[in-house]
Amino acid sequence: MTIVELVLAIVKILIVVMFLLNMAAIATWADRRQGAMVQDRVGPNRAVVYLPSLLVRGIVFLPPAALGALAVFTATRPMTGPSAVETLVIGAQFAVFVAWLSLLVFCASARRNGPSTAAEEALARFDPRSIFYAGVLVHVLAFFVTQAVPLSAAPTAARVVCVLLGALLLVAGAFAALSVPEGKVPLRLLGTLHAAADAIKMIWKEDFIPKNGDRLLHSLAPLLAMFPALVTFAVIPFGDKLCFEDNGDRVFGFGDLPLLKHTVDQAFTCNGHVVNLQVADLNVGILYIFAMAGTGIIGAALAGWASDNKFSLLGGLRAASQMVSYEVAMGLSVVGLFIIYSSVRLGDMVQWQAEHAWGIFVQPVAFFLFLAALAAETKRIPFDQPEGESEIVAGYFVEYSGMKFGMFMTGEYVELITSSALLVTLFFGGYHLPFLDRDGINIAFGDTTLFQYKMTHFAVSLTYFLAFFGKTIFMTWVQVFFRWTLPRFRYDQVMRLGWTKLLPLTIVNMMVTGIVVLAVDSAPEGLRGGLQVAADISHGLVALGGFAAVVALIAGLLEPVERHRILNSTSARFAAAAGGTKATPQQA
Repeated sequence: MTIVELVLAIVKILIVVMFLLNMAAIATWADRRQGAMVQDRVGPNRAVVYLPSLLVRGIVFLPPAALGALAVFTATRPMTGPSAVETLVIGAQFAVFVAWLSLLVFCASARRNGPSTAAEEALARFDPRSIFYAGVLVHVLAFFVTQAVPLSAAPTAARVVCVLLGALLLVAGAFAALSVPEGKVPLRLLGTLHAAADAIKMIWKEDFIPKNGDRLLHSLAPLLAMFPALVTFAVIPFGDKLCFEDNGDRVFGFGDLPLLKHTVDQAFTCNGHVVNLQVADLNVGILYIFAMAGTGIIGAALAGWASDNKFSLLGGLRAASQMVSYEVAMGLSVVGLFIIYSSVRLGDMVQWQAEHAWGIFVQPVAFFLFLAALAAETKRIPFDQPEGESEIVAGYFVEYSGMKFGMFMTGEYVELITSSALLVTLFFGGYHLPFLDRDGINIAFGDTTLFQYKMTHFAVSLTYFLAFFGKTIFMTWVQVFFRWTLPRFRYDQVMRLGWTKLLPLTIVNMMVTGIVVLAVDSAPEGLRGGLQVAADISHGLVALGGFAAVVALIAGLLEPVERHRILNSTSARFAAAAGGTKATPQQA
């Protein structure tokens, strides 16, 4: 391993660890926010930092100003034909995005706080959803207009668009900075500061150890619970391979890093140096994940035994038996994927889905089985019997406080993020997006190509990178919803579900998959071609469904909120007749 490879490995580790820890904090906030919504409270929004208005104006203005300066600098660089076209397309899309997003923010601010100028008064009359729909339409029009620009005029048009983008960013940043009021400005960041406040609080809290507990094992258990959750992510690819050209010395050094290949073909022909966007590309792949995930059982079991508490012991026993039981079903549920993908390497699995269909379409039953087993492995509702607050106080970590308790909690949420990334990799194409190949966008069904748009290697790799983390965040958001929508099982129901329901279904799914794969392998060529067309249609459905879902989600978020209290109890009617209830600090 050369020095540059070691540096790149450290960078990849930092990317993964920072993503996991930050997402764990945000998932904690999301859990609290949903609990507040269920109980009709304000939620985690009390942590606040007061900053002087001058500093806030600088924070608001500097990022768009820096991006605007970068856009203007891009306009001054020499551009060839293909790179000018790509700069023109990307610059136009960013300019449209900045324009409608700025109008949307200013419109929402004017409607919420009241207009202070004639421009804000005019904006306040618009529905924010209308601005968003208009922005989506302009995005589509801008793409086709930029595609119609002749190749000879592309450099000039790209420079004009970059300058326009820079001007929009500067104007939007200046307007937002001037909108900051005088005096001290409260900074809440939608309540996400609560995670930082909790971390600081846990660091300074007393580290309690039971008098008759085992001090060594009591201190070792949180480490054993958190470590597997972090290292499991090592074999999950968060992007495609990168190809760097060689500068002539045939050694991968720092001088080769600026030589990222401009374009690559679909087969990824690279005569230089290849870098996997993956911490460790092990040939055992997902088997490493099962091995590391299994060691998390030791942390829970040790915590329960070393605490000298009957409730902790019960929680540790529950955790050990539950996780061991569901590991069997979880492992067998993905055997069908091994048969179809013909590999246990996660990178090969993603590439198979890119060339054929996503795993959710070829193994839908395995997805639900794996999701249920995964929820049981991470000990989240409805499988949180090892904690069971209403039954055994807090389970195996009832005798933990301070940062040790924080490590248990962080490890649980890191497991949630890692499980979401694993679901994305196995069943939702990993970093792949429909019709986006290594050389660009290719919309094709079978042998019929409807549309092609060539992209640079950097643009495709960046899109893959963002797509993977975006999918992981979305899947985490879906799993967070389980906590506040599903009731807890009884412990005997959990064990019965794992051994008498999930395990037989995984075996049946494995047998049926094997039979189907043998039948397809012996089928005529025409049937295989039809299956490939069906796979391309599945990509089309994902693309259309994803676009419609994003539009519907943003439109739903922009819809005005109307709150109606419903009084359903006798005490509520008496309270309403007496003049209503008064808010207390506990409701904040």
